[in-house]
Amino acid sequence: MTRKALNRKPILDSAVADLLSDMEEKQQLSQLPRKERIKKSREHSKIVARREQRVTYDLPPDVRQRIKTLAEEEGVPASQVVTLALLNFLKAYDGNEINLSTYKEPSRSPRYDWNLRLFKKKDS
Repeated sequence: MTRKALNRKPILDSAVADLLSDMEEKQQLSQLPRKERIKKSREHSKIVARREQRVTYDLPPDVRQRIKTLAEEEGVPASQVVTLALLNFLKAYDGNEINLSTYKEPSRSPRYDWNLRLFKKKDS
């Protein structure tokens, strides 16, 4: 009778996995030529500096596409189009031109009291 080798995936704590990943990256970086190490270090510094400005939101695909299309037509970054839209929303909200309560519906999530109904429900 032949025995099959069991292929078990090692279970690592996420902190240990991150530490090992960081060590691997540092080892690979140390093997690069000096110019490449400097270049990678600068790139990493830029990424770290931008973290404070970055955020992720869930957007419906049709909204994302409209933003992308508008940005391409105007020749500007999509993030700047979204920033302008958000600034205008906040200005309108602060001026009491927008009332979020008209969009609120109870949430089933224990994390939030309300969801915003942004789209009309389609009749079935």
